[in-house]
Amino acid sequence: MKKNILYTILSGFAAFVCVSEAVAQPQINRSAYFLEGATYRHELNPAFMGERGYVGFPGLGNLSVGAQGTAGVGDFLFVKPNGDLMTFMHGDVSRQDFLNGLPNRIKLGFNLNENILSTGFYAWGGFNTFGLSIKSNTNLSAPDQLFKFMKNGVDAPEGTHYSVNDLSIVSTNYAEIAFGHARQINEQWTVGAKMKFLVGLAKATVKIDRLDIDATPDAWKITPSGAQAYLSAKGLIAPTRGETGNYDESDYVLDDNGNRTNQLKPGSEQLLSYDDLDFDTKKIGPTGFGLAFDFGATYRLNDDWTFSAAVLDLGFIRWKNTLKATMNNSFEFDGFNEIPVKSDLGDNDPNSIDNQADRVVDDLEQMAKFTKEGEGLKRATALAATLNLGAQYTLPAYDRLKFGLLSSTRFQGRHSWTEARISANVSPLTWFEASVNYALSNFGSTGGLMLNFHPRGFNFFVAADVPLGKYTPKYFIPINRFSANVNLGINFTFGPKHKTKYHCVEVQSL
Repeated sequence: MKKNILYTILSGFAAFVCVSEAVAQPQINRSAYFLEGATYRHELNPAFMGERGYVGFPGLGNLSVGAQGTAGVGDFLFVKPNGDLMTFMHGDVSRQDFLNGLPNRIKLGFNLNENILSTGFYAWGGFNTFGLSIKSNTNLSAPDQLFKFMKNGVDAPEGTHYSVNDLSIVSTNYAEIAFGHARQINEQWTVGAKMKFLVGLAKATVKIDRLDIDATPDAWKITPSGAQAYLSAKGLIAPTRGETGNYDESDYVLDDNGNRTNQLKPGSEQLLSYDDLDFDTKKIGPTGFGLAFDFGATYRLNDDWTFSAAVLDLGFIRWKNTLKATMNNSFEFDGFNEIPVKSDLGDNDPNSIDNQADRVVDDLEQMAKFTKEGEGLKRATALAATLNLGAQYTLPAYDRLKFGLLSSTRFQGRHSWTEARISANVSPLTWFEASVNYALSNFGSTGGLMLNFHPRGFNFFVAADVPLGKYTPKYFIPINRFSANVNLGINFTFGPKHKTKYHCVEVQSL
């Protein structure tokens, strides 16, 4: 199976709809927001001060993986009568069964956060943090018309028309070096901020405003509008088909009998040669630098109520070594073929999953006829900012039980989302606390659980968000919208347990 990273990005929605492996929402699971012993909750609000100083286990201090989507895996994978899986492209899946379950717009997100090195300590009048982490965030936004075309394209009659509007794929990968400081201003206010130095590793953006797809007697005619792709990666080798001589059958003009001639279609020489995309391993390295800030505050109204707010990732990365490509000309496309998922004959079977995935990618390449416009360019892109707003209520009769309401909003254009989360948080022991919560977002409803063990000298936490809804009985995959997250960490703590100082003021009547 082809492994080229770059054409996989350009044709990335094939992986989104054909496999169920993924990774999660960045930073730390939001179940930690109201757990005062959670080591990394300062990543959700820089005003949160740690219980003790800490040093993270290298690479495992805070690891978060997961996925989310407005369409479930069960919208694209179906179970055969014999129990095997098949994709929505399989002939046994009726158009009605597939199309009725799709939302108008399919959004899928795949992200990763890993803290490589991290520490926190009390000094200089407050709590200070340092962290080196790797972050990856990939998102797809596509209209249902794309998948209707994929399903109906083979047998559609002449005159059939599809309009695929606003197709977007964005993948951002960078390293982050963060310095944070939080301090208590008075008995009510605590504030915090972080400065983040960003090192760009790779960035891919594919944005297509519109694809007009019309059926002709022999093939589909595809007319793109506003189609641009930017790929930033140091050491990138991106030749055109004219430079390599590696042309596709569709690049040649056909004669009146439908046979291939030796004449190339206009513009074929400038098309990107996906099979020849590669990296120079001697030149791989940072491909951009940037800066970002987090700001946060908490306000303690009284012994029962505390409110908090934070805005995260206000910043940008300026990318170098950028390739720009566009689609400006109409072209013909032969359509998609049936794509089964599972075969009993092994990988040597022409219908094995690897071979079928290659066929899907080959078809998608034909729909991604990008022409190289320039390379070695520079461009700046903003990070996706996040706004967190929280309210916490402490039960007067049992102050170890607290209830929280958290609103989180991600600002990223077509890939934006909003979530509301309600939680019950209990710390029955000085060294153990837990959160049970429910969240509702653009990606459906989620049940969350976090367990945090934090005795003196050691911290281990594990958290998970699982989709609440229908699953396929045999494979236990979500049928509808889903959001899933797994987060864990191992850390070593030091120093005395920090206690926030609050002063009670006695008010005398006149």
